[in-house]
Amino acid sequence: MWGIRSGAVFDGARFVDRPTILIEGGSIVAVGEPIPETIRERGEVVDLAGSTVLPGFVDCHQHLCFDGVGTLDEQVSRVDDAALTVRARAAARTALRGGVTTLRDLGDRSFVTLGLRGDPDLPTILAAGPPITPPLGHCWYLGGECKGADELIAAVRERVERGCDVIKMMVTGGAMTPTFPLWKAQFTEDEVRLVVDEAHRSGLPVAAHAHGVEGIRIAVDVGVDTIEHCSFMTESMVSAAPDELLDDLAASRTAMSATLGRLPGAKYPPVWVEASKRIREAIGQIHRRGGAVVVGSDAGINVWKPHDVMPHALEPLLVAGMTPVEALRAMTSVGADAIRASGKGRLVPDADADMVVVGGDPITEPEVITRIERVWKAGAEVV
Repeated sequence: MWGIRSGAVFDGARFVDRPTILIEGGSIVAVGEPIPETIRERGEVVDLAGSTVLPGFVDCHQHLCFDGVGTLDEQVSRVDDAALTVRARAAARTALRGGVTTLRDLGDRSFVTLGLRGDPDLPTILAAGPPITPPLGHCWYLGGECKGADELIAAVRERVERGCDVIKMMVTGGAMTPTFPLWKAQFTEDEVRLVVDEAHRSGLPVAAHAHGVEGIRIAVDVGVDTIEHCSFMTESMVSAAPDELLDDLAASRTAMSATLGRLPGAKYPPVWVEASKRIREAIGQIHRRGGAVVVGSDAGINVWKPHDVMPHALEPLLVAGMTPVEALRAMTSVGADAIRASGKGRLVPDADADMVVVGGDPITEPEVITRIERVWKAGAEVV
């Protein structure tokens, strides 16, 4: 057993009164309790005065197969599966060094990320495999094209048999696949319901990619588990969140997986700069209505979103109206709950000892969240 004495400790819900943690093996033993004299005498206490210890970040949406260079199609078409696996492993390692100790990969090719799970040198990975999409639909080049009820059911069953952790479905088009408008629903409500029901029968959650208002409405009505992006885009490429839909989403058990976190100085088209402002307003509206908002960085899709970008999500959550504590919950415990990552996102007895140390106080200086000093995964320090 060993201990940590820090300037502050956030346990996933609150800042504890006494900033101490006891760890044994890969698990948390106690938080906020006096460190036993025997441990102090053996010199097995890590002194982190002036720093804050947080649970490892939970990124609900990454793409380990993408490297951010070129279009999404170009990023994967120029490499074979072996090289894609090497790239995905390196991306996961980058994420871990950046404090992301748990991530959900929501779209690979040939199910390559499934083989990365369980590696102690990588984050805990929940993998979807190729996302389900219609012919030439968003991310069709990842190999998940389906048409009609029989193929949709077969796709879900294949992912269950392969051991996927989640089903990813492209309910609407996407900005980086030109064959289908991002605001337009790619599947009917009956088709999405079919996938959700089949997945839920097998105990798997469904993550629904949905930019457009129509697709978001479908996703809420059929009971998906998370809505990825949830940007409320309309045909005129304006983000406009109807009050009734905001009410229904907040009242549902569906989490909004907000696409947040990008490097400072990021360049985006004016339409997305304006949309981002409205999306943040929608995040605030859902949060104030009592809905669940979590962070899915979409890391890997472009150069402004490397796989360790998640700490940069804190600032937009604050802009959306969350308090620092609420924002930290969204990045840790609330995210873990949304993706069914048991034992993650919290520093409490019996939870995994996944910890991030930042240099300073994120309450008074939110920018320190990007200054990662140390990371532990299951009690082992990441180097």
